[in-house]
Amino acid sequence: MNILIDSCSYNCQNVGDLAMLIVAVSRLRELWPDASIRIITNAPDRITRHCGDVQTVPVRGRQQLLEERLLGRVRRWLPAGPASSLEHLEEQLVLRRPRLYLSSLRLKSVIHGRSVADTASFLQAIDDADLVVVNGAGIMTDAFRESALGILATLELAIRRDKPTAIFGQGFGPITDATLWQRAAEVLPFVSLIGVRESAASVPLLTALRVNPANIIVTGDDALEMAFSALEHRHRFNPYGPPKIGVNVRVAPYAEVETGALSVVREVLADVARERHARMIPIPIAHHGGRMDVDTLRGLLRGLGDGDGGASLDTPQLVIDRIGECRVMITGSYHGAVFALAQGIPVVALVKSTYYDNKMRGLRQQYGAGCQIVRLDDEALDTRLSDAIDRAWIDADRLQGLLLNRTADQIQRGRQAYARLRDVVV
Repeated sequence: MNILIDSCSYNCQNVGDLAMLIVAVSRLRELWPDASIRIITNAPDRITRHCGDVQTVPVRGRQQLLEERLLGRVRRWLPAGPASSLEHLEEQLVLRRPRLYLSSLRLKSVIHGRSVADTASFLQAIDDADLVVVNGAGIMTDAFRESALGILATLELAIRRDKPTAIFGQGFGPITDATLWQRAAEVLPFVSLIGVRESAASVPLLTALRVNPANIIVTGDDALEMAFSALEHRHRFNPYGPPKIGVNVRVAPYAEVETGALSVVREVLADVARERHARMIPIPIAHHGGRMDVDTLRGLLRGLGDGDGGASLDTPQLVIDRIGECRVMITGSYHGAVFALAQGIPVVALVKSTYYDNKMRGLRQQYGAGCQIVRLDDEALDTRLSDAIDRAWIDADRLQGLLLNRTADQIQRGRQAYARLRDVVV
């Protein structure tokens, strides 16, 4: 059994996406203990460190296949009409006759001295696969258009070779980009099985793309299992020292949040820290470029908690364990919420963009009062946020059992979805 996994988060710098991959590999190993597993990635060392006995396939191979053009600069000299027709012809050749296209690239590489070994490795991994799995992330959306198009290309290349395909732990949308919508409509209806995190946004979008509802399963997030299992080894709250509140804020274009807009959040956190005698704990999820959430949290929490922005929390288990010490989690990151809710910890979710609003509403649908949503563009942000934190703090003990039960239910549904792969692979 040969399984190829498209990891979606290729640099492995988002600990939430990495946790999903770790769980996916574990579940696939349970189904096929002797399987050979290959993972498309840009971080082979980090993959093998966390996923064990797997092989890696360079994502550069797919990028080269999709981006390298045989005539290159020649197209610039052509009128718009012929240039567009030529572009379409090459795109179809890549997807329908990739081996022929690779041979042509090899000839071009001899002239220009560039290797196509990564592209050959990528295509060979698809040819060898008995099953191609896309492992979750919130990638199928306008904000990550190029990655989404690449993932759809991986699926189409597999489907055209009659390979069984599956998607797990994925969040879909919003998609307004015409090209991305068209490609999703061309590919996703032919995927054998699609497991989505939530039904509020993803299921309607997939239905609009004409995906068969029988092939869609709402499973929750795969990473829930990793956080839930951590409870077996420790108590829910750390009994020593002052009470703790986990904090994450995502400053990024796709979140539509800028650092300058966080002054109100800081003021509220300072008030809560003083009134509750609580310590604010930075919980970074994304370490892209080595910093990202860390730099944001360092500035936001200066003087309120740990001053390093949580820089040392660079693995899923370290983040899960630190969140497990907290009574409440305040987060603008989706997986900051997932890791907390899975451990029975109530969440106050900070949103502004439609992308994050969809994500957090999906969690709200699954966890009810355990996941409150506060909009960062609310004119009464200070009051809304303060009230939400108070409710989460007061209800933390009461909500714990509910949150854990709902997590257990989602984990069971996720495992049942993976088990359906035995029917897909024939």
